[in-house]
Order: sequence, then C-alpha cells, then structure tokens
Amino acid sequence: MDLTEDNELYLKIGEGDERAFQILFRKYYASMCNYAHQILEDKELAEEIVQDMFVKIWEKRQTLIIETSVKNYLFRSVRNHCLNQIQHEKIKKQYAGRVLELARQEIDPEQYFIEVDLIRRIEESIASLPPKRREIFRLSREQGMKYREIAEALNISEKTVEAQMGLALKHLRVELKDYNNDLITLLFIFGK
Repeated sequence: MDLTEDNELYLKIGEGDERAFQILFRKYYASMCNYAHQILEDKELAEEIVQDMFVKIWEKRQTLIIETSVKNYLFRSVRNHCLNQIQHEKIKKQYAGRVLELARQEIDPEQYFIEVDLIRRIEESIASLPPKRREIFRLSREQGMKYREIAEALNISEKTVEAQMGLALKHLRVELKDYNNDLITLLFIFGK
C-alpha cells in the first residue's frame, strides 16, 4: 500500500501537484534528515542536504524518472549527496593541509597564487558543466566510482557515462588550457 501511495504521489508531483509534494516531503523529511545525520554527524548540514534534494526533485519533476521505489530513490539520493559532501570536505582538508605544508617551506609566492587560481578555475570549470555531466564527473573523480557503478547508481548506460565523461574532460581541457600543471593531469588520469 505504501509503495502504491508513494508512486501515486510521485506521479502527481510530475504533474505539478504541490499538495502531493508536501505530503511526500512531510512523510520522509524527518527520517531522511536522521539518515543523513547518521552519515554526516552534522544535523544542520543533514537538513540542508535533504532540503536541497527535495528542491531538486521539485525542479526536475517533469523530467525525473524513478525506476525503483520512490522511498529507495529518496534515501539513495540523500546517501549520494552526503557522500559527495564528505568527499568535498575531504578534498578541502587535503588542500588546506597542502597549503600549510607549503607555508612551512620556502616557496615562491607567485607559484602559490598560480596554484590557488588553478584550483578556483578547476572548481568553476566543473561547476559550469551541465548538471548531469557534472554529477557523473564528480562521482567518478571525487568518489572514485567506476563507470559501471555510476551507470548503475544513476540508472543510465555505461556508454552514456563514458560519453559524458569524455565531454566533461574535453570541456575541462579547453577551460584549463592556460595551465601547465600536474594538478590538471590528476583530473584526467583517475577513473573508469
């Protein structure tokens, strides 16, 4: 009964029914926040991630296709958002550690600013990718998922993942062509 009710709500949401969206939101919001909190150990961030996920569902309501149960989709999405957040924080910490390490060494200030600018440009370039391509890129490069795993997680073909990664890497090469740096190489060598 619950699965049927969720599917009916989801279909109504696809038609723009705000009341159905509110019902689904109220039904799962608290448990999804608890689930996200268990992963992140940060209540405010957990709530922010769940709210952001529901906003995206509403924004994509006309094109979003859920092939599993709605409940499974919601919890898997929250899990993926949490894992992305953890990976993002891990990268920030690694970079902060690198900055501290460089600060202890005698470094050429100009090289430091070039690296800082490069990291900013990399983030901007990734952010400028179309949403689905950006998601595929981040799952591959930031979470270390194989193309097959990404295809399964997003319910798309492995060939689609491969094509989207190729387009993402081509875009980044063009955007970052002014830099000749080992950091750029790191973007391109991991994955598959």
